[in-house]
Amino acid sequence: MNAKEAALMLGVHYKTVLNMINDGRLAASKSDSGDWEIKESDLAAREQSIEDKEFSAIYTHMAVKIIEKVHHRSVRAAQEELILAARSIVKQAENPSELDHLAKRLQAALDVYKAAQAFNQTVDSIRKQADAESLTL
Repeated sequence: MNAKEAALMLGVHYKTVLNMINDGRLAASKSDSGDWEIKESDLAAREQSIEDKEFSAIYTHMAVKIIEKVHHRSVRAAQEELILAARSIVKQAENPSELDHLAKRLQAALDVYKAAQAFNQTVDSIRKQADAESLTL
């Protein structure tokens, strides 16, 4: 397998695999085309000797990916609720009691959306930290 495939298997950045090859933590050889070739047995042996810090980086990377996927759905749902609430307000502009109820619904949807956007910044920060740690391994 090549270095990119090994990176996917280990759950690390491609450059992490290159660093591992360059500093001798992972055995590899160059193919005729100049690509790194890694034997599955060497990769399996490397997986067994991964240090705690590397495990932490790998699991952090996986967790961030899962969080981003789930959170992306939440942001889309919040956006859809904002749109629905806003459209309902426009339709009920003549009905004061319904308008007040819809305004509260819109405010609640806006609060959820703002919280989701704030969480985006947290996830981005975690992802950047995990990527930086991955590059230093």
